[in-house]
Amino acid sequence: MASDPEPSPQGAAPHASEMAAEKPFFFLHIRKTAGVSLRGLLANRFPADRILFQAHSVSGPRQPNDALFATGHVGFDYARQFKAAPTIFTVLREPMARSMSAYDFFQSHSETFLRHLATELTEEEYQGRSRFQQRARELGPARFLAEEEKLARHWLANVQTRQLAGAAFADCPDDDPQLLDAALQNLAEVDLAGILERERDTLHLLGRIMGWGALGPLPHLNSTHGRRSELDAGCRHILQSWNELDLRLYVEACRLFDQKLRALPDEADTTAIATSLIGGRFTPDQPVHGHGWHEREYFADRWLCWNSAPLATLNLRVRTARPSRFKCLLSHVFSTHTLDRLGIALNGHRLDLRKRAVSDGILIEGDIAATAWTADAHRAALTFDCPVLGSPRDLDPASLDARQLGFALAWLELV
Repeated sequence: MASDPEPSPQGAAPHASEMAAEKPFFFLHIRKTAGVSLRGLLANRFPADRILFQAHSVSGPRQPNDALFATGHVGFDYARQFKAAPTIFTVLREPMARSMSAYDFFQSHSETFLRHLATELTEEEYQGRSRFQQRARELGPARFLAEEEKLARHWLANVQTRQLAGAAFADCPDDDPQLLDAALQNLAEVDLAGILERERDTLHLLGRIMGWGALGPLPHLNSTHGRRSELDAGCRHILQSWNELDLRLYVEACRLFDQKLRALPDEADTTAIATSLIGGRFTPDQPVHGHGWHEREYFADRWLCWNSAPLATLNLRVRTARPSRFKCLLSHVFSTHTLDRLGIALNGHRLDLRKRAVSDGILIEGDIAATAWTADAHRAALTFDCPVLGSPRDLDPASLDARQLGFALAWLELV
């Protein structure tokens, strides 16, 4: 994707949303805080070729270099590795809930998943996770926490505090008060520490802080399958004693979160960032600024993006004022009924669409009335009305894809 925008035509000064600095974004991903669900939603907001997933993985690049979005199970000090100071975002979870979720998740892995972990973790970490699963299954909660205390504490005790404290404190005991002091200091430097139990507020606050507008809906990925462990009062007491630092950190994170929520300006004073079209064309490798999209994917040598909600929006800015024609290609649709019911509006004006099959999907065209354009003749707010969605599991019960899908956008043009 071209990194330098075309010069604006005479009389069309660049909009503020086009002039946002290329400030990197660091998502500090703490295990079992919905990070896998969040990272795709966030990555959509950045160019596809400027993203680094799994910054902790031993199999791939670990330095951010020129990435505009980077995430992984790394410490707070990773932020210093960016060429420019990044926006820092993380999510904290009520410590007992996080610890119990991790206990269940770490003993639920298939052989396929474990083989994947072997390519991602260091040998020591991989052996620890593998032994965790084996011994937790063999012993049950009470015996496991007692007989494998060192192993259990490594993965379950004050994990959020240790990660926010950073690598400089990696050798400290997991209950060392220095960890909390460092974590609290770093927490104060985080642009936003979201709260998992307040998912809606977290997405709203992040969207407002970043100028993205509405974020979501949040898919629920990487959840623990199977029956949840029944932890008796003794096990809960042990986990609580192991997470006293996390409990104190969580209280402070909630206080800071409420403070930032109260400080938000009126929504009327904000304008959502839009993707600037180069040559009047949008493809999903560009930032997807809008609501209601799954994480984009690369399939059959091109990028595409499925809608995830009956109403999906896309905020764009065109270089030439008031284009008169709309055109888009859908690489896939869930069903003919989905296509029949699909409607598209620009700036609130419903387009009269012509739909036809072509060799690589469904081509949709429509004329844009001059009345569809507002006083800002370069703003194109698109709404895709797709009331019919379905899951691949509806078509094949053996499918592992449980997402709700309607159509996959391959490109669109406003000319």
